[in-house]
Amino acid sequence: MLTIKEMEALLEKALPRKRFEHSIAVYETAIELAKIHNADMEKVRVASLLHDCGREIPTRDNLLKAAELNIPIDEVEANQPILLHAKLGVYLAQYKYGVEDKETLNAILYHTTGAAGMSKIDMIVYLADLLEPKRGFFGIEEMRQLVKVDLERTMMKAYALTIKYLLEHDLLIHPNCIFGRNELAVKFKKMNQTF
Repeated sequence: MLTIKEMEALLEKALPRKRFEHSIAVYETAIELAKIHNADMEKVRVASLLHDCGREIPTRDNLLKAAELNIPIDEVEANQPILLHAKLGVYLAQYKYGVEDKETLNAILYHTTGAAGMSKIDMIVYLADLLEPKRGFFGIEEMRQLVKVDLERTMMKAYALTIKYLLEHDLLIHPNCIFGRNELAVKFKKMNQTF
């Protein structure tokens, strides 16, 4: 596996400037969250830095590239190819950046849709992507405070926000998003807690 500095140098060459700056902002946010939540720092560093490495492939080419690489595509991804940057990112993380760790690769895979059974690292990367300093939306400051205390409750708010956005823009909702949200909702209901 490459060092973080080597990964960063390769990533800077591969991504458009704004996307690279976003990746660095997510990386810095994720490191802060990893410290707070006592997560594996190396896995968080690699996954957060590379979370959008699949964006080096233009969205218009995602379907073709995924087919070329024999990456399975579901119906939602076929109709919303931008989602494929996560799967393409996993491929690039493995074969371009030398990442082998399954948990690190999963954090890249789930950073857009979320999923059931997300690990602490998965949630940190997902939420760092959503809450990095360049992002702005109604309620973000409240979520930035909550994420320091409770990753799962912040994920519930993130799922609600994402689903609302997708519905308002007539976009498809990936089943992983629904599965992830429902899994946490059941957990909170069993504990007789609101979310």
